[in-house]
Amino acid sequence: MTQGSNPALRHLGLMTLLEGGSLIALVAIAMPLKYLAGLPEAVSAVGPIHGIFFLWTMAVLAITLYRQLLPIHHGAVVAVAALIPFGGLVSHRLVRRRLQATA
Repeated sequence: MTQGSNPALRHLGLMTLLEGGSLIALVAIAMPLKYLAGLPEAVSAVGPIHGIFFLWTMAVLAITLYRQLLPIHHGAVVAVAALIPFGGLVSHRLVRRRLQATA
């Protein structure tokens, strides 16, 4: 995935991709299926998965911030990006760069 030896930062990098991908699936696939095709089951399936990934990402972010593995302003970027579709890509890039800098 990325270079670097810090498991917490590697875990955060993975979670930014999973959370970001699940948000894209929710907004770009599940919600249109619900509102345009009358299939609310799509949101019922994808929504909880995204919710779990979001909470997991925030927990891993809190751990990395507590351990001072990531500057607080980078942590704020990761947290805000988790609320925006495709923001996970920004977060992943930021975490990947941090991993490379610490390698």
